[in-house]
Amino acid sequence: MNREIHRHQNRPLPQLHVGHGSHHGALSIFPLWVDSPRVTGLDWKASSIRTAEREGSPVVGELVLHNSTTRPVVALEGDLLKGGWQDRMLARSLLLEPFEARVAEVFCVEAGRWGARSTDASAAHEASGRRSALSVRRGDASGGSGERGGSQQSEVWQRISRFENTLGATASSSMLDHLDRSAPLEARPLDGQRGVIIGIGGRVIGAELFGNTAGLRSRWQGILAAAALDAQLAPQRRTTAHDARVFTRHLQAVTLEDGGDAGLARAVRSQQGRLRASGIVQTNAHTNMHTHTSAPTASIIHLTAFDDAHPLLENA
Repeated sequence: MNREIHRHQNRPLPQLHVGHGSHHGALSIFPLWVDSPRVTGLDWKASSIRTAEREGSPVVGELVLHNSTTRPVVALEGDLLKGGWQDRMLARSLLLEPFEARVAEVFCVEAGRWGARSTDASAAHEASGRRSALSVRRGDASGGSGERGGSQQSEVWQRISRFENTLGATASSSMLDHLDRSAPLEARPLDGQRGVIIGIGGRVIGAELFGNTAGLRSRWQGILAAAALDAQLAPQRRTTAHDARVFTRHLQAVTLEDGGDAGLARAVRSQQGRLRASGIVQTNAHTNMHTHTSAPTASIIHLTAFDDAHPLLENA
């Protein structure tokens, strides 16, 4: 895998194929197949990443991620980490080298607690593949904490407060507490499926694509639970297959621009009208990155796409 990629060359998405949807109240889910070779050699298990607070004085917007395995491990934007001084979600996706330890950007998803739950103030977080709701992840609109970190964190808390106000308060305003008290959704990914389109309240809100079926399976229950939580804020309307196909065509037409370093991977992003996408790609190590005659090939490890016009993605 090559960390270098020409910043001025865009990469189109592979061909996408949408299947028949299933409907669960206000939530509709549509399977996606990706017409490209699968990404191999990666560890997708969230439990392979050990997570801890910064040594000395913990920081709200930072955690230390440690790859405990001999393979590169995927850490995804929107992954939830329970424990430590407060529950967090990852702000940006990373591909960690074997045994690498790295400080990662995070957002707090538990506004009412700052301190360890146990007598061990350095207690590690639990990473189990749970995902943050798309409406809450929308609070990280610019793809990282950066200069807007404070305002983005406030927006994340505001979006979680909608669950507090509508569904009832939790002990520490934790998104994970809202997920814990929601009923599980019974659905399984289909053979070869590598993505999912999420419709809520009669409109597509977004989609997630993975580099292989193992990646999707590793986050499947987390995606469904988070989507079902968002659906509790929406009217009981089905999203049509036509809308899912239209969204897929728009997504298919985007080109991804380089977004900088993401460990062993490269970050990518796109903003075209109301459609916004971000993720990480694995680049071809055998491509000559200094030539202009052919674009470097890149395989999507993970990509999230949002329709920013969806009511749940409007400003809280």
